[in-house]
Amino acid sequence: MQSRCNEPGLGWEAAQIPEVTVAKLDMNKLNKEQTLYMPKIPDIAKCPEHLAPLKKWEDAFLADFAELRAALSHLEDSRVENSDRQHPVFSFHEDYSCQVLESTLPENFDNLTIDSQPLDCSNPKNSDKRLPLSIINEDDTSLSPENSSPRTESSGNYPLLSVILGMDSVARVSMLRKCINSLETKSTLSRSDCMWLFALCAAIDTPLHADTCAALRSLLRKCASLRAEKSELDDEVVMLNILVTIAGRYFKQSEN
Repeated sequence: MQSRCNEPGLGWEAAQIPEVTVAKLDMNKLNKEQTLYMPKIPDIAKCPEHLAPLKKWEDAFLADFAELRAALSHLEDSRVENSDRQHPVFSFHEDYSCQVLESTLPENFDNLTIDSQPLDCSNPKNSDKRLPLSIINEDDTSLSPENSSPRTESSGNYPLLSVILGMDSVARVSMLRKCINSLETKSTLSRSDCMWLFALCAAIDTPLHADTCAALRSLLRKCASLRAEKSELDDEVVMLNILVTIAGRYFKQSEN
């Protein structure tokens, strides 16, 4: 009897409830507590017109670079096919390592030689001999006392084909990211760093992982930033143009 008496009151209360309820939020307080989801990434610096590479040069370079990658892939496939016996290690003549930036044509592979003893890249004493100086300095604890003395570019700290082919695909990508990260804090691009970046870009597998794409975009922004500060054409500008073309056009990380 009592429930029937309350029915009119319940109906009236239900009629007062709006179909849609909007909560009143204090947006000022909310904005103060919110963190940025996306980092602020700087734009790619514009290149001075008199330092920008010609489209014809870029096309020719990219064709040569693609042929170089194909040649390296062929060498690696040959090593895999002969996995049932001890691998000879391919390496460039000493004079070839200094010419890698001047030409990427496949005929330069005529300068290949075969070492009598393979290089064990898993041994730090061997693999460290040809690692970039900037990467070695980041992990001094892995160096033995006899190998911890500082070295300069004049000591021949350039990538040999034996070292590049001695790495697996994961090690190459990891080394490439470390080289790119080490470049972030530098104000100039050394010849040694450029040659390591060039060699690793020529050897990494595709398709690229998302993290590798992000690293290449960082390389593109850094090289473009260094190039934007230049006023005259010199060897560093040439190296910067090479890396910008590789990261931006070959690996398609440019915004254009």
